[in-house]
Amino acid sequence: MLVLGRRKHQSVVIGDEITLTVEEICDSGNGQRIVGAAVRLGFQTPREIPIYRSELRAKQGGAAHTGRPAQRRQPETGTLVALPDAQVRLRIQVPQKVPVCHNGTPTVGRDSELGLDGETHRPRAIHHVTCQKDDRIAICHNITIAALDFQRLVFREHNP
Repeated sequence: MLVLGRRKHQSVVIGDEITLTVEEICDSGNGQRIVGAAVRLGFQTPREIPIYRSELRAKQGGAAHTGRPAQRRQPETGTLVALPDAQVRLRIQVPQKVPVCHNGTPTVGRDSELGLDGETHRPRAIHHVTCQKDDRIAICHNITIAALDFQRLVFREHNP
């Protein structure tokens, strides 16, 4: 199982035609957005199906190398805190006619003619699924995605 942490608006590309985007992470009790939250997603797929974080795929896809070293972001210091009552709203884009199930129940997607880059491609369906911890999403009977847990980085106070 591949485990990836994702934050709001971050995506994962599965194969060439499936995209999963985190739309929102919020409190399951009151529905309020949790600032700075992340979800850990587990992916089980056949070995021949590649899984990419969308930002890495974009780099591989054709960003020209400028010859300058990349700027590295400084690591944030703080403590990861578990969020037991969180839920994530996912946007799953798949080819039309590909089944998507949430905890064994089929979901209904809306049709779209636009691909990731805004160009017209084969017809696609967009599914919006809200998951809590340990929920499972099955795509095309051989791909399983699980919401493993939710976390938030809490910054330490600096006292001079």
